[in-house]
Amino acid sequence: MRLRPVGEVSRVGGDRAVLMIYEKYRECLEGLEDFSHVWVIWWGHESDRSVTRVRPLHGEAPVIVGVFASRSPDRPNPVLLTLCRLVDVDAERGRVEVEGIDAREGSPVIDLKPYIPDCDGPEGEVRLPGWLKRARRPPRTRSRRR
Repeated sequence: MRLRPVGEVSRVGGDRAVLMIYEKYRECLEGLEDFSHVWVIWWGHESDRSVTRVRPLHGEAPVIVGVFASRSPDRPNPVLLTLCRLVDVDAERGRVEVEGIDAREGSPVIDLKPYIPDCDGPEGEVRLPGWLKRARRPPRTRSRRR
């Protein structure tokens, strides 16, 4: 298996970031500007790949769980995803500005996928563990369209 980044996180400031998409993938951006949100799939290049158990929610949860039961960036294969609000897409320059990403500057971008409510929301009842409800800090809410 071989992953090739399509770009990288080039600038992070506050809650916004600029993703620079490499020239050979810029035509892949066509039509993305019509969406309000995008899933950014990125590689946690600074993640600790030896971690197997964590305290979720940035250490705020009252339990320790395996990394597969968490959203921790520290995991065997740090393929990470963040749902971001699209601020601007400049396909010609390969520049995608997003809001709400938790990646760091220099993080490789693996893929971008538009958020589509009918596809991205599960059908039926959603089950969550009790510790998530008791966590001292609620999970981060998704960015809302402004």
